[in-house]
Amino acid sequence: MSLYTAHTQQGLLLNANENANGPRDEVLEEFYAAVKEGALNRYPEDSASQLKERYASLYNLDPAGILVGNGSDMTLQIMINTLCRDGKKLVTLDPDFGMYHFYTAAMQSEVLPFATAWNGDFDLDAFIETIKTSNTGLVLFSNPNNPTGHMLSRDEILRLAKAIDPIVLAVDEAYMDFSDQSILDVVQDLDNVIVTRTLSKSWGLAGIRVGFLITNPKITNKLAEWKVVYSVSTLDQLAALAGLNHPENNQDYIELVRNEAKRIEKRLTQIEGLEHGPLHANFYALTTGDPEQNQKIEEALAARNIAVRTWPDHSRIRITIALPEHNDQVLEILETVIPELESSGS
Repeated sequence: MSLYTAHTQQGLLLNANENANGPRDEVLEEFYAAVKEGALNRYPEDSASQLKERYASLYNLDPAGILVGNGSDMTLQIMINTLCRDGKKLVTLDPDFGMYHFYTAAMQSEVLPFATAWNGDFDLDAFIETIKTSNTGLVLFSNPNNPTGHMLSRDEILRLAKAIDPIVLAVDEAYMDFSDQSILDVVQDLDNVIVTRTLSKSWGLAGIRVGFLITNPKITNKLAEWKVVYSVSTLDQLAALAGLNHPENNQDYIELVRNEAKRIEKRLTQIEGLEHGPLHANFYALTTGDPEQNQKIEEALAARNIAVRTWPDHSRIRITIALPEHNDQVLEILETVIPELESSGS
């Protein structure tokens, strides 16, 4: 297994699924004003209670069932630290977010990856059977899936949770803002389900590292025992509050990405010799089916200083959906390079 690494910060950045827009002026102005009043000589308010209450108010949640983390990564680590002990395994999908493996390895626990098709499809009943027969401590996967873009429906998630109870199911909804199958509205009513969310994607605040774990208070209290004290800085909390006070910015960006996804998919389907994954998130995966041809595409994008997510075996390329002019640059390259590869028989 290759460990997850930080992404490059040079060129047109379509490699980390970030929001292409910086925070709007009203968000920055609120943040600056709050910093002037902030007691930066004191340790942060450890429970981030004001931030929890604001997030809860936006989504009609109980703050008692929310943990705030240093990015949703920290909440993932807390779950694995708590539930994957004493030989208990983490069951996830393959492929999925690489940090699941990283945190489990740090615990010297075992990951059991369940293989999926290139586009992310898999047999849910077989997945359930694997979970129930594998000494599973935690089931964790992203929905929509990173990197395939595949998404389980809300009904499928709820069926899965019921089938494996009392094993805990954690659904990483980092990209669900761009789609419509969230279980966030019911997660606190369930006995064995956790949802994680982040401000790094549609909210456009990846630089402040704030994420949320949402579940019922009973599970929250158990997980909180492994939370690192003062893990979310005062600056992060103030910036997150400023962003959450303007949900209209979030909605505007979601609408832009959804519209761009439809436009991109239409263009991709017209390119012969190219397969693309589902566009349920703010990225899409593609392949020609030939690693050598995929590498040629990677090289063409790099020559234009466009950074995308690639794999050592060149099995797929994942590209962030950004602003229209950014997306057009990528599409123009794909529409030029792939026919050339096809005609040359490369």
